[in-house]
Amino acid sequence: MVRYNVRKIQTNSGWGVACLNPVLASMKKRLFICAAIFTFSLLAAALFIPANRPAAAAVFGVCAAASAAPLYRQGRRVYWTKLICDSSLITIPAAVVTGPGGEQSSSETVVATFGLLLGEKPYIWGCGKGVRLRELKIYERTMRLKFGDGDALWRAEFPHGMADGAQIAEFAEKIRYETGVNAEIMNNE
Repeated sequence: MVRYNVRKIQTNSGWGVACLNPVLASMKKRLFICAAIFTFSLLAAALFIPANRPAAAAVFGVCAAASAAPLYRQGRRVYWTKLICDSSLITIPAAVVTGPGGEQSSSETVVATFGLLLGEKPYIWGCGKGVRLRELKIYERTMRLKFGDGDALWRAEFPHGMADGAQIAEFAEKIRYETGVNAEIMNNE
């Protein structure tokens, strides 16, 4: 039986919520690599300008400009992942996700009031890209979500591990309050 799997840990900056530490660590590593490439390119371009080498400065300037977009994207992914982990309602060890491209499974899934984290991919309800939580059905042992934007509709099914009706009702009320989606509580699978 899966239970609420959010635990407190002591970090250097105080108390924090432990959530997908290996995933967040690898995302931060990629962010650091992007930042290092951007910084190196920018500094190299700045150093070649006074040396009167405009061709080399232009090449490194283009590299800096090209590395700015991945740096921004990775920074946003790390931000949303940390935010989802900090406000998670439930953490599930595995989920079956069906999307427009077929079926895939995720190693760990985090459901928060404003988003969902499937492996390394955060889905934020209604922020920017238009991903919306469409439907939530809570069964006795499992939970089914439908979310997406326009034509692309994703479905996720996973065991929730909530033992009694009060926990299920509290979870459904939090989702309704934060997203406006009424969760259907089903009596049987």
